[in-house]
Amino acid sequence: MKTNATTSTQYAADLTPLELRKKIPVREAAALNDLSEASFRRHYRHLIRKITPRRDTVELGDAINLPPKPT
Repeated sequence: MKTNATTSTQYAADLTPLELRKKIPVREAAALNDLSEASFRRHYRHLIRKITPRRDTVELGDAINLPPKPT
């Protein structure tokens, strides 16, 4: 799923602050930004939070507001 800056900004504007704080799996955050999970983990390690020893998540607002990939 490819997203551009205007689409993700419009989508983020429709969400409440509580919905933006929702935790999503790293796999979904990577798919939202058209990246592989490994690439997302490598480049956006600072956004990943370890919930349990086996579960890593990213806040939905952080995943939406990533800068666009260089072309």
